[in-house]
Amino acid sequence: MVTVDGFGVPVDVAGPDKGSVVVVLGAANNSATAYEAVCRRLHTASLRTVVIGPDPRLTAKSVVGILDALDVKWALLVGDRVGGELAWELAATRLDRFIGLVVIDRGHPRVADQNGVVRDEHCPPVELNTTALVSSAAARAVVNASQRYVYGDFRVVDLLGRRNAAESTAQLAAEIVLRTSTW
Repeated sequence: MVTVDGFGVPVDVAGPDKGSVVVVLGAANNSATAYEAVCRRLHTASLRTVVIGPDPRLTAKSVVGILDALDVKWALLVGDRVGGELAWELAATRLDRFIGLVVIDRGHPRVADQNGVVRDEHCPPVELNTTALVSSAAARAVVNASQRYVYGDFRVVDLLGRRNAAESTAQLAAEIVLRTSTW
């Protein structure tokens, strides 16, 4: 648990001490333990993981505060669904902290989501290499429209199995490892 901005946030840090860091912002209903299988694979690839549990009070500022408290200077950013919304914002506004972005089922905040809602019409473009994994045709349409707001390498990848940890763990871990090697 890391306290930032007056509230405690569950944070799980694991993996090699000297490895490159991957920060995971989880989906709304997923605890940090939901990402254990992915993290184990990332540790095997010599990557250190910081999984920040979902909390509706988290902001870009509070995430950076957590990273400061953990002495993390640079990281690859991974955002799962609702965590992806915050990940896009961080990637767009904090080039000084992140080496790349991997998002799952979320598009850039300036693009209307699957419900037609634009989350932030003033969000800057992302100037980082970005991979977006999608689990449906609707998510793919949103992500494809997001490409115009990414000024770096942009990949869209279909999740091959059902969207759950048991079936997409290997694919998600492989995409994260690939993105860490292309910055």
